[in-house]
Amino acid sequence: MSIVSKILGSGYTTIVCAVMAVIVGVCFPDVGMSFIPLSDMFLTLISVSIIPIIFSSVTCSVIQMLTSKLNSMTVPKIIMIFFGALVFSGVVGLVVSVIFLPGTKVMESKVISDMIFQDVQRSIQELSIYEPLDSLKKFSLLDFFAGLFPKNPFKAFADGNVLQVLTLSILVGTAIAHTSLQKRSMAIKGLSVAMQAFKNILKLPTKILPLGMFFLISSNLAKINLDDINAMQYFCVSALVGFLLLVVIAIVLIATYSPLSLPRSIASLKETIIVAFSTCSNQATLPFLITTLIEKLKLPKSGVELAIPLGITMCRVSNAMYYAFVAVFIASIYNEPLSFFQYGFIVLGSIMTSFATSGVSGVIAIGMISMILDPLNLPVESILVFLIAVDPIINPFRTVSSLLMNAALSCLILNKDRRSVCA
Repeated sequence: MSIVSKILGSGYTTIVCAVMAVIVGVCFPDVGMSFIPLSDMFLTLISVSIIPIIFSSVTCSVIQMLTSKLNSMTVPKIIMIFFGALVFSGVVGLVVSVIFLPGTKVMESKVISDMIFQDVQRSIQELSIYEPLDSLKKFSLLDFFAGLFPKNPFKAFADGNVLQVLTLSILVGTAIAHTSLQKRSMAIKGLSVAMQAFKNILKLPTKILPLGMFFLISSNLAKINLDDINAMQYFCVSALVGFLLLVVIAIVLIATYSPLSLPRSIASLKETIIVAFSTCSNQATLPFLITTLIEKLKLPKSGVELAIPLGITMCRVSNAMYYAFVAVFIASIYNEPLSFFQYGFIVLGSIMTSFATSGVSGVIAIGMISMILDPLNLPVESILVFLIAVDPIINPFRTVSSLLMNAALSCLILNKDRRSVCA
């Protein structure tokens, strides 16, 4: 068993599995589709621990923060830095889209230009590669705020609604912080035991990570329609440039504020990056990132357990970048000139839309771009099918860039003395 664990833990095994997954997913899509049950099983092994870890870690952190005068400025600092990062990311998406003008290039494709002027709704229903779009509805900020508080706490846990669980954790932590010292201590001990138990459950998917990555990547690539990818290839390249800029900024912050040197910091994050790239899930990376920042980068435990769940749920910098990028992209498709005020609205709208995507995925998350486009009188339905088609290409890079930015922002917030924590 130790030999098997050693093989699965090797970096060479990870590379081989990634290459084989791409070959199977692209060249043998039927085989890749057959791995969907196995990829779902692997995701379930990870997902079963996510909600309990979020609840216990955030609740404990809120209790400790509210009962300690030393941490009184932590939350305002987190909020300011997160909001600044979101604004910056929205501007990056806007600038990249303005410079590269992917809409102009994409409209040269006959496939897309025909789609724009044909029966849009019928075409979307026929070409959707995820879930039926008849469930797609317009989203507003009222929907977002109404969904913050769970009507039934147990349903929030059962449904895996991360945003509602996060809100519930803050409320419960605040309530416990105002109880007696003895009760607070008992609550923290109980929550700590529960959190450690679910972290132990995560050891199994961690040990078989290369295999899980193989099933996930091959099954996701098998869903891709190559004709749609060819039509949107310039769009994909332009979007990846935006994500690359976020990664570069994250690396600069990590190099400056991480307790470890840059090579050691990136090496410590290797396993979490693999999880992010293969699962395309911000929530799935959460327990791995928390463990890495605490155990390997030696950042303060209470700070990490508060900042990371908040960041993964609310500070989705890559989503903000992507939504701003897509909004300008669609405006250019329709040759719609945008004013300075409208550009500012797109940046702020991309931030609010990134908040609203917490707890949703797939076509619903993509369709939320309507929150930005509706006030600008820009239709999204005609191009939505192609945004859905390229999402298996975009999503891994979107998740990885978000992960690295949250790790970098946590180092910025929590490591005041820069590299003085570790040698």
